[in-house]
Amino acid sequence: MGRVKTTIILSIFAFLAPLLAADIPWADGRSKAEDLRIKLVTFGPGDDIPSWWGHVGLLVEDLHYRRARIYNFGLFSFEDGMLFKFAMGRLIFAAGDFSVPGYLEWYRRQNRDVRIVSLDLPAEKRLWLAQKLVYYVRPENRRYLYHHYDENCATRLRDLLDEAVDGALYRQADVPARMTLRGHTRRYVGHNAFMEMLLMYLMNDSIDKPIKEWQEMFLPDELERQVLRLTYQTADGKEHRLAENQLILFKADRQPLPELPPVHWPGALMTGLLIGLTAVALVYWYRNTQKSWAITWLGVWDFTIGLLLGIPGLVLALMAGFTDHTVTYHNENLLLANPLTFLLIPYSVRLALQKARAVRRLQIIWYIHLGTAVLLLMLKLLPAFDQDNFLVLCFILPIIGGFSLAFYLLGTEVNGK
Repeated sequence: MGRVKTTIILSIFAFLAPLLAADIPWADGRSKAEDLRIKLVTFGPGDDIPSWWGHVGLLVEDLHYRRARIYNFGLFSFEDGMLFKFAMGRLIFAAGDFSVPGYLEWYRRQNRDVRIVSLDLPAEKRLWLAQKLVYYVRPENRRYLYHHYDENCATRLRDLLDEAVDGALYRQADVPARMTLRGHTRRYVGHNAFMEMLLMYLMNDSIDKPIKEWQEMFLPDELERQVLRLTYQTADGKEHRLAENQLILFKADRQPLPELPPVHWPGALMTGLLIGLTAVALVYWYRNTQKSWAITWLGVWDFTIGLLLGIPGLVLALMAGFTDHTVTYHNENLLLANPLTFLLIPYSVRLALQKARAVRRLQIIWYIHLGTAVLLLMLKLLPAFDQDNFLVLCFILPIIGGFSLAFYLLGTEVNGK
């Protein structure tokens, strides 16, 4: 079962939670503060794209009533126009609570790490936090506007835990992070070269700015790491470690996440060169043999690149110009692939059908791309153009160069002119 499908199912159950879990002692005032226990539950990455980042929840347990619930902020909210809002960058997420055994077992069956950290909080803070979580799963309070880096399942719990320790978590994490948001993103998606390249193309320099460790806690693993090392001072002046102990409930059979972003630019460069030189080779084949099949294959190859670069270019332009996906705004990569790239698709079809005029149209398109690519390289010398798009440049520049050379060599002499 896919992550998205399962999240939908969990979301449906979350909407039924008030009926399924009405007897929650800390929700109706029966729980005594000293009977409550709070635990941070961290789930490792999964197989589906939305689960690559991991997940996190807070477990509340009443030892006297022997009741426990796990709370999380990672559910889709089924409002009118949900798909449209998602496309426009206005995805609404929601909080929910679940029965603990079944919830943990589901993640174990997905072969995902399950780690539980018991939190050493004063009794009154445990009661406050339990009641705060109940407040956030009420129908009128449960929804929020999702943002991958600023508002998600981990940042919501980060803020609650920070309030519970009177700002100690923020003070500890108010130091420079070890890498940027882009660096962390590449750590988590680098096992899939296609998705890494696509995300690096779509996102602008806002994720390249220096950040603090506080911002790193958009990742569940980073939130857990900060909790494990936090020491805070209680009202009586005593120092306490927030984490009493950590239980590894289940260890997934997966490769561990890399500590640093992967080095994929050599492979991207070689792939880009191979694509570009293939176009040049097809033109030389035609020039030496005058076989029309060479032009047909060049059209097919150009069509393929139109799909590969043109669709993302069109999508990026729409996202940057008409949506609330702020991470796509003012993106330098539009000088490499953009809606003009999408025009490769119809003209490459005409080229494959031996239409001579298509050659001139494709020449113009590729020459414009070559010009904007050279412009970008010159602009990169200016401090304002600081987007970390080296990986994207390594891939797309050889393609632009190769196809520009290919159509320069081809000229306008095509069979069927």
